Amino acid sequence: MDHHPLADEFIAGLVRAAPAFSVTVQRTASERPELFYPLGERMLGWAKAQLGESWIDTLIDAYVAFVIDVNRSQAAYEKRGRYEFSSYADVFKAVYGDPEFMKDYHWGVFVTTFAWEHHLSIFEFFHRTFLAPLGRLQGRGRLLDLGCGSGIWSLTALGDLPGWSSTMVDISETTVALTAQTIRTAGYSARTELHCRDALAPAAGGPYDAAVSFFLLEHLEAPRLLLRTLAGAVPAGARVFITTALTAAETDHIYEFRRESEVLLLAEEAGFRVVASLSATPLVDRGAARYIPRSMALSLQKRGDEHF
Repeated sequence: MDHHPLADEFIAGLVRAAPAFSVTVQRTASERPELFYPLGERMLGWAKAQLGESWIDTLIDAYVAFVIDVNRSQAAYEKRGRYEFSSYADVFKAVYGDPEFMKDYHWGVFVTTFAWEHHLSIFEFFHRTFLAPLGRLQGRGRLLDLGCGSGIWSLTALGDLPGWSSTMVDISETTVALTAQTIRTAGYSARTELHCRDALAPAAGGPYDAAVSFFLLEHLEAPRLLLRTLAGAVPAGARVFITTALTAAETDHIYEFRRESEVLLLAEEAGFRVVASLSATPLVDRGAARYIPRSMALSLQKRGDEHF
């Protein structure tokens, strides 16, 4: 019998404290156990070591607060027909510059990485289409992670690619401080650099051998600028992995992607070939909703002068 005490303890705590919010997590554990439990055990182990005795309460409170905000934002989006904010300055003031909000936001998003089925689909896709090809190179490399958030995707990459290091960038001081603790807890300090700065600034220290950016495009007024930054940070032939949200409202979502083709075209215009793409939808009954929230992932390769 598989042994996953931390994940089981987290689910049990969620059932007791917030039963309505436990349904999605329990379903994810039941339908994707091969992904949920290994990833959940690893991430919850880091969280427990970092947060101490209050780890379950902190994660549950943050997850519930995040889901409530997502549901509120999506309901308002249905009525309004557009996202709440279109200005990055407004979002920074309301979200990234608010340490208390960002603490819940940080840990809430952290939990969704293993608790939401469609995020696990992206996790599997990331392994299969991005990390596996890099692993076959069997060498050393440098990864650039723009908008790194909790750092989970870089830490996942470093776990699979022992010869690699990662340079991680995020604009939130609160997130950078929390992520630095996670990096130390996970034992990856020697293989990472973490910076608090704008992800749209030209990437210092390049060129990098590969790059990633998870769920940042929708937070920007002009997402094409991020894709250009990524293209400028890596040489021709290098692999890049990006994700974004489509018709999925959150407090800090600015750019509204409505069709998968919009993201594909932006990537191609920035100088990338689309190697593989995935559009994943939450397993939630939206009834007569006009907007179906989706998460999209693209595995890319930077083009050279050739056409392919």
